[in-house]
Amino acid sequence: MTVKLNAQRFTQMKQSGGYYVTVIEDTRVGRLIGAATLTVEQKFIHNCSLRGRLEDVVVNDTYRGKQLGKLIVVTVSLLAQEVGCYKMSLDCKDKLIKFYETLGYKMEAGNSNAMNMR
Repeated sequence: MTVKLNAQRFTQMKQSGGYYVTVIEDTRVGRLIGAATLTVEQKFIHNCSLRGRLEDVVVNDTYRGKQLGKLIVVTVSLLAQEVGCYKMSLDCKDKLIKFYETLGYKMEAGNSNAMNMR
């Protein structure tokens, strides 16, 4: 049931456009061990240019410390450039700021607060 539901959700995301899901698979055991999503939106104020958001970055605990998080973030960032994003952004926990800074992401003075409404 879960596999079928996940496949349906993936199909919905694919059909709506603007979602690029990148995964890392351990082919030796046929298991997904990491993933990240690039969401792309057109920004009216930038002549409908594309803005990318890095979301849902995750690596299985067993595989951490092997540079896979770096690999998937760099891959998604390059994908954003390839599809024409003028800007990439992300929200992260404070403890991950240094990690993302090593990959070229920067805190913007006066614009570093992530706010949410749920």
